[in-house]
Amino acid sequence: MGLRSLGTIRKNRLMGCTLEEDRDLLRRGRGSSDFRVDNDAKLAVVKWADNKTVTLVSSCASVNPVGQVRRYSKEEKKKISVPCPKIVSEYNTHMGGVDLADMMIALYRTPAKSHRWYLALFWQMVDIAVNNAWILHRRDAAPLGQKHNCLKAFRLDVAKGHYPEKQKRGRPSEGNEDNTPPRIIKQPKVPRPVDDMRYDGTDHFSIVSVKGRCRMCQDGQTSIVCQKCKVRLCIVTGQNPRNCFHSFHCQ
Repeated sequence: MGLRSLGTIRKNRLMGCTLEEDRDLLRRGRGSSDFRVDNDAKLAVVKWADNKTVTLVSSCASVNPVGQVRRYSKEEKKKISVPCPKIVSEYNTHMGGVDLADMMIALYRTPAKSHRWYLALFWQMVDIAVNNAWILHRRDAAPLGQKHNCLKAFRLDVAKGHYPEKQKRGRPSEGNEDNTPPRIIKQPKVPRPVDDMRYDGTDHFSIVSVKGRCRMCQDGQTSIVCQKCKVRLCIVTGQNPRNCFHSFHCQ
């Protein structure tokens, strides 16, 4: 599928792939290794001896090029250079990603309990996708000179973008002294979408709906609605042309 993979593997999972015994590899000295390559499956299996032996399998790295790592030697009482295969250095560089992903999910897990087991898998994937999006947001904010949001604020913005809160018209009443029934608003004011969704420049299509007041101008009446933002925006031609649809989506 074109996905790169690299990780450790147990000796009883090698499925007939014979490697040098641990004691023989350790007898050869620290930094020694043995490997096998399956060209059909495009996999490389490497056993490397450090203080103990470790077996790794990968579809994107093998032994070469062999580098050097610093290890402390009890015999010489100092750090020495030890040969290190490429697959080991790649594993040490990128290890811990699964633990970090689990930690980030545990911080703000989606509280959805159900007896249907597959829903737990679905919300797990949603949490992973949101966390990955936050990592990209944090990475891209610095070059743009912007301050990135924390993970909690980012998740709240994503939730508001999909489920905006409805706002009621008028000032909030402090009390009801005359015992009059409260006024029921049949069509509450449409909430303004969050700025990240409003200015993203993606999938803002105009559709025709019930005619109503434009969100950008005072006197505009239009039946054009942004399909993504769910707001009415007018486009007027003639002596006083204006394009509220374009102005609303541009910073």
